[in-house]
Amino acid sequence: MKSKFGPIAGVFTLRRSDAQAIRDEWKAEFAEDCNRAALANIRHLFWAATLLNLVALISYDLPLYLHGLFEHHRMYGDLVIWRLANIGALSAWLLVARALGDTPPAAVARRMTGIAIPIALALCVWHAVLSQSLATDVSIYALVLFVVAGMIVTPGSGKLAAYPLSFAVLIVGIVLMNPNPLVSFAIGVNAFCLTACAMLADEVWYRAAVRNFVLRKTLTEERGRANDLLRNILPGPVADRLKRGEQHVVEFHDHVSVMFADVVGFTRMATELPPAQLIQMLETLFKAFDEIAERCGVEKIKTVGDAYMAAAGVPEEAPDHADRIARMALEMLAVCEGIGRDAGMALDLRIGIDTGPAISGVISQKKFAYDLWGDTVNTASRMESSGVIGRVHVTEAFRQRLGDRFVFEARGPLELKGKGLVPSHFLIGTASAQAA
Repeated sequence: MKSKFGPIAGVFTLRRSDAQAIRDEWKAEFAEDCNRAALANIRHLFWAATLLNLVALISYDLPLYLHGLFEHHRMYGDLVIWRLANIGALSAWLLVARALGDTPPAAVARRMTGIAIPIALALCVWHAVLSQSLATDVSIYALVLFVVAGMIVTPGSGKLAAYPLSFAVLIVGIVLMNPNPLVSFAIGVNAFCLTACAMLADEVWYRAAVRNFVLRKTLTEERGRANDLLRNILPGPVADRLKRGEQHVVEFHDHVSVMFADVVGFTRMATELPPAQLIQMLETLFKAFDEIAERCGVEKIKTVGDAYMAAAGVPEEAPDHADRIARMALEMLAVCEGIGRDAGMALDLRIGIDTGPAISGVISQKKFAYDLWGDTVNTASRMESSGVIGRVHVTEAFRQRLGDRFVFEARGPLELKGKGLVPSHFLIGTASAQAA
């Protein structure tokens, strides 16, 4: 419903309506930003007030004095002292703000408000005394400016109450300074206009601050979600390179270890289990594999159906890549057995591993996919497909890479397509575990 009072009534509802856009968890940070901005405004206010007073001295007060419009020299002296006192008070105020530089902004804002209001009231009283020697008001604008300065650093919701209070103080000062009701009325109109403009400007600034803050926080959250999503799809270093603008991310690796794992009998389970239960089981299994990969320092490459592919030594080199992938494979067998036992079904893996050179890179520019290519990848896949249920089938190169740190069982020569007869082994466990 539109208010019949129009924009005037709308001023008092800006804070309430705009504040609703700020989440509860953001309010403390927003208040800190507002206080920090208020403190920055003090410096701008100082230079504005100093410039206005100096300009008034040169372009207004001095010509009046030279043309003999002051009744005696003291009036002009009082005026000069008043101008300089305003500049001095603002300078002292600015120095206090700088002295509190290491203090939290909220505390600084409260202290600056506590300093500004007494100084403004003191200047108001002094102005009333000086005006006894002046025929007309000469400095109400400076007084209003100083009171507005206090309002700028008044924290929180107290601003709306502070503006009418400051205006009331000004009106009292004007009446005391000028017994002529017409002069008081004229100066009061000016004071009202200045106070109202300051109030409206503050509300406009507040609205802009809310919008900018909410926009910045929303953009930060969305950027964080996008980064998290990208890092879930791609390895961290690769995602960083793409964000920096690289179009083609391709690397050759001299030494990597590649593993393929396949759930045995998954096609049969797909026909026997309800789809929801099947997907939940697969999600539980692959989530456990992801946790093992992260713990062992192995990079998950992809999943295809019930197959899981991982590699160590990519995208960043790792001298112990074979050890990492071996530990992960052994943990995967144990975890798979435990998940199957909890689900009341036979759940087995077939794992194949090889080590050697490979090429890694990102394919496609619309749906990113990080992948590996090379003979090492093909051999690891064939070691899996020709492996034995519940065992880790590895190549001779992988066995030699691990040395005596792990225990193996020789399987004998194996015919691999395109490679002929090659020796292969089963990974049994770590040497320390077997010795124990």
